[in-house]
Amino acid sequence: MVKLNLLFFVRILLRHIALLIGVPILLAVTVFILTKNQPKIYDSKARVYTGFASGSTIELDNTRLEISKTNIAYENLLNLIRSRTTLEEVSLRLFTQHMLLDKPDERIIGKEKFDKLQEIVPEKVKQLVVKGDFDATYTNFLALKNSDPYNFIYELLNLNHPDYSTHKILERITLRRVSSSDFVDIGFQSEDPGICQNTLLILTKTFIKLNQEMKVNQSDEVVNYFKRELQSSTITLKKSEDELLEFNKENKLMNYYEQTKQIAASKEIFETEYQTVTQRYYGSQAVLTTLEQKLSTYDRRRINSTNVLELRDKLSKLNFEIAMKTTGIQTDSVQRIQSEKDVNALRHKVSTIEDQLTLAVDTVFTIDHTTEGVGATNILAQWLENTIKFESAKAELQVLDEKRKEFDETYARYAPLGATMKRLERKINIAEQEYLSLLHSLGLAKLKQQNAELQTNIKITEIPFFPIEANPSKRLILVIVAGIIGFVLVAFTILALVLLDANINTAERAEEKIGLKVSSIFPVISSKLKNVDFEYLKNKAVVAISRNIILNQFRTKNTKKPIVNMLFSTQEDEGKTFICKHLISKLCELDYAILHITSDTEDLGITANTYQKLTYTVGDHLYKIAQIEEFDVDNTIASFNAFDFILLELPSIIKNPFPVKLASTVDHSFLVVRANRSWNEADNNALKLFNEATTGPEPTLILNGVKVLEMENVLGEIPKKRSRFRRWIKKIVQMRFFTKSSVS
Repeated sequence: MVKLNLLFFVRILLRHIALLIGVPILLAVTVFILTKNQPKIYDSKARVYTGFASGSTIELDNTRLEISKTNIAYENLLNLIRSRTTLEEVSLRLFTQHMLLDKPDERIIGKEKFDKLQEIVPEKVKQLVVKGDFDATYTNFLALKNSDPYNFIYELLNLNHPDYSTHKILERITLRRVSSSDFVDIGFQSEDPGICQNTLLILTKTFIKLNQEMKVNQSDEVVNYFKRELQSSTITLKKSEDELLEFNKENKLMNYYEQTKQIAASKEIFETEYQTVTQRYYGSQAVLTTLEQKLSTYDRRRINSTNVLELRDKLSKLNFEIAMKTTGIQTDSVQRIQSEKDVNALRHKVSTIEDQLTLAVDTVFTIDHTTEGVGATNILAQWLENTIKFESAKAELQVLDEKRKEFDETYARYAPLGATMKRLERKINIAEQEYLSLLHSLGLAKLKQQNAELQTNIKITEIPFFPIEANPSKRLILVIVAGIIGFVLVAFTILALVLLDANINTAERAEEKIGLKVSSIFPVISSKLKNVDFEYLKNKAVVAISRNIILNQFRTKNTKKPIVNMLFSTQEDEGKTFICKHLISKLCELDYAILHITSDTEDLGITANTYQKLTYTVGDHLYKIAQIEEFDVDNTIASFNAFDFILLELPSIIKNPFPVKLASTVDHSFLVVRANRSWNEADNNALKLFNEATTGPEPTLILNGVKVLEMENVLGEIPKKRSRFRRWIKKIVQMRFFTKSSVS
């Protein structure tokens, strides 16, 4: 393969130097002509302060800088500037500003632009202008634009007008954040300085207004949402509280939990008292039974007399009333005082009844003793005392039984009220938590709203200036770039074609594609390369071929003369005759006797005495030739052994027959192939058929028409007429800075 070094590429490019110079010049001239009437470009710049990174905020507890949020805020702002809504408003306001003018004003629009605008605007649109009223005119134009997509203003904003088209305006806008600061630079370019400044002014005001509206509207929506939810939650909470209030009213509850606690405490006291009274009741009853058993029958009849029983009955009723008065719970102070008075009066009556009962018992009995030795007076005293206790306990127990029923009724009433109370309180608690959560969220939303209003306060720190000088023309740069592009394209195309070339070209590629070893190469002779010594190259190539033939003479096993060398090719016009001519001349110079057998009748112009030519006709009889002597049909050769070498030249083996039997007996065969063609499948099949049909030695390649560059890779430095400068440049390209032509 060709060595892909710098010298290789330089030589390839120098071979097409005309294209490398002509195409860039042509492109440069074309660009120069096309940019002849290029308009002047003016640009202006504005700088705004955003405050996204270091601006003030109400959220004092959250002062850390979040880079991701800051970057998102900047991206949102830049996208808002580039948005279609912003650009349409800018374009329409700029158009309105120009239409309100009666004559051109260089601070707003130049004469050339103004005249062109007046020419394209229809009369119908001009009638919408309200002189001196920007807002009214803008409103009229906006209504016309939104009426349908086929009116003049809509097309003006959406087609290709250089000053009012939204995509043209977008193409001329440049946005850049100043390092990592809060500043953003906004640039704009135009052919008119007035339009340049005013477009930028309108753009900055428009996007600041839209950004503020967008942020505030978002915050307002959030605040209004929480207000609505809070109002709904307030109504729900009040409704739940009213339900609890109505429940307390219906069930006469002041404080359910305190009331139930008090009832439970009273119940506990009641049970204790009930146990005490029960014990007293059954104790006095047992004592009475014992005492009555100790009395005689006559005495028992007397204590059960009518008078005593009536007094006992009265005593029992009075004790019952006292128990009723003392056991109840009076919360009213007046009732409590009245109850105390009633109890005192009843106790006084009880005391009187007890005295009467004592007197009645004393008058009944006489002073005697019982049969058991106990005095009757003592037994009666005990009986009287226990009777009073019994009647008191009996009355209290009756009252406590009634109170127990009241407690049971109270418990039965309060038990379901507790579950309902819990449910209502839980409902109020949930409503209250929801209310407090919404109230907190509303506070945060209002805080965010105020914070958003602070952050949307974008300030213009540098007002767009009026450009008085146009930008430097890029015409020269465009011409140079066109020339460079032309050179690069041509160079790339040339190198690509060379590297992708499927021709054989080199000895390495020939061996790779054909599968045979290259024995020699022969250069292509070009009259364009006048500084190349082709005689030297031809002599070198012929010497190499003749050397191989002579050396093959000593390698062959056939010691008899002559040595037969066969030259053949798969295609026609491969240069076999040309090579034979130079090869025969060289061998004759070396005083070798040469016989040239060929089908070509052309005279080679060789006059050496040791040379003789024998021609034959091409036909199917060639298949039958088995000896070299069979070519001499007319017996013109006296003795073939008189020759040192016989060069047998065969025609194309694809299109013509060839001596198969003779090919098996020749000493050496050479396949001649042109380097400037590709090796295709037909060639490959023909060579394969030739090798299968013959049993002779494997052919070797003679590559004809090799380029000078490849000859140098094989033969070394080729003599050329080079100046000292070219020799110096070649050394630099080959990285051979210290190469010498001799040892000294």
